Amino acid sequence: MQQKSDLTVSFVIPALNEEKVIRPVLEDIVGTCREYLREFEVIAVNDGSADRTGEIMDEVASEFPEVRVIHNVKNENIGAAYKKGIKLAKFDYYMLLCGDGGLPAESLPKLFSQLGNADIIVPYMTNLKRIKTPFRYFISRTYTGILNLIFRLDIKYYNGLPIHRLKRLREIEISSDGFGFQGEILIKLIRTGNSYVQVPILGAENTNKSSALKIKSIWSVGATFFNLLKELNVYFRR
Repeated sequence: MQQKSDLTVSFVIPALNEEKVIRPVLEDIVGTCREYLREFEVIAVNDGSADRTGEIMDEVASEFPEVRVIHNVKNENIGAAYKKGIKLAKFDYYMLLCGDGGLPAESLPKLFSQLGNADIIVPYMTNLKRIKTPFRYFISRTYTGILNLIFRLDIKYYNGLPIHRLKRLREIEISSDGFGFQGEILIKLIRTGNSYVQVPILGAENTNKSSALKIKSIWSVGATFFNLLKELNVYFRR
């Protein structure tokens, strides 16, 4: 029998117009979490969808007591959903997952095995080159290289989906709302003394390429970088 972790995890799962995939994504996550975690919660965020995404989320929540749904009247972007989840979450650790299944449920157990070993569990996809277009792969690797050079780190992937200790997240200010906010959080927490471990996983080969991740994502990543540079005195010269 699988030994379940006694540490608890809150998940936030934003989705925009994902009616074709949101049910199996949520069901797979709940099924995996029930196998490996003693207690968890899923905060599903319908981020202003124009299709049946929100309705399907409500159906899933009626079937699984671990799931609750938030409905945004209009799209607020992935970072806003993440920050809203931080305020609502109640467990030890906190993790973003995508409504399109970009990080498949079968990759979660490797991350769960590190719960309690560090403040931050940082996944990086070993098949990144295969699952991204050449342009997106180039942008991702360039961004990672620049951040590592400027902030003297050795993170393999900044825009993944780390698991954070919730209380540590609540100690920092998160400025970004777009997808680049993940890099902002990692840098601020690591440079203020939080421990981390990097874990190799596989990303989904085929996803619905969620609109929640595509909207202005490249611009957001660039904006995050320049905002971090502005905040050097606040976070890195204490």
